[in-house]
Amino acid sequence: MKQKIEHDVYNISNRIKDIDSGYFIVYDTECARFEVHNYFEKGTTYCCSIPYNTLDERTLNYVVHTRSANIENILDEIDRDNKRVENAEKSCVLSQFNDSIEQKLKELT
Repeated sequence: MKQKIEHDVYNISNRIKDIDSGYFIVYDTECARFEVHNYFEKGTTYCCSIPYNTLDERTLNYVVHTRSANIENILDEIDRDNKRVENAEKSCVLSQFNDSIEQKLKELT
């Protein structure tokens, strides 16, 4: 069951409307999570799930960061993270290879 949040300790349910006037927050009791919805969305009002257990400033920052208007920045960030992970994996494999070569050279001498 989803319960609309109209009042909370940090007034996030009202402050989120400063980002987009159509935003509202619900708590999904089945999944035990907060969700952001938008009255102006076509089809479904769902926008995103909040990855925190409480509503606080992080919620507002998360919603601003994940807005569809920021899609190019988000995709760039994903690409950068993927390249970073790929480079770290390559570096790890290369390091393991070098260690194994060094070990074999020690065994030969």
